[in-house]
Amino acid sequence: MLPYDPLSKRLGGYLIDAGLLTDSQVEVALNDQKATGMRFGDIIVERGWVKRRTIEYLAQKVIKMEREIGEPLQEGLLQTSFSIRRQRQP
Repeated sequence: MLPYDPLSKRLGGYLIDAGLLTDSQVEVALNDQKATGMRFGDIIVERGWVKRRTIEYLAQKVIKMEREIGEPLQEGLLQTSFSIRRQRQP
């Protein structure tokens, strides 16, 4: 088994892990990215799949933390964080 490399995991992978995007949606967004040159996050926001503040939260609270500690956060933490935030949103 290869060691965990937090720098190799991409935004789409985090959003799939959180249950916010499907594999198919990530594939569509990546194809859009190749065709348009737009950033992945901008594409999924424009398509209405994820809110910009969700991406910002993910980047600050999860991705940054994982990259600093060099290992994945405890399993389920990502889903729990987003479940709590979704319940608070009107």
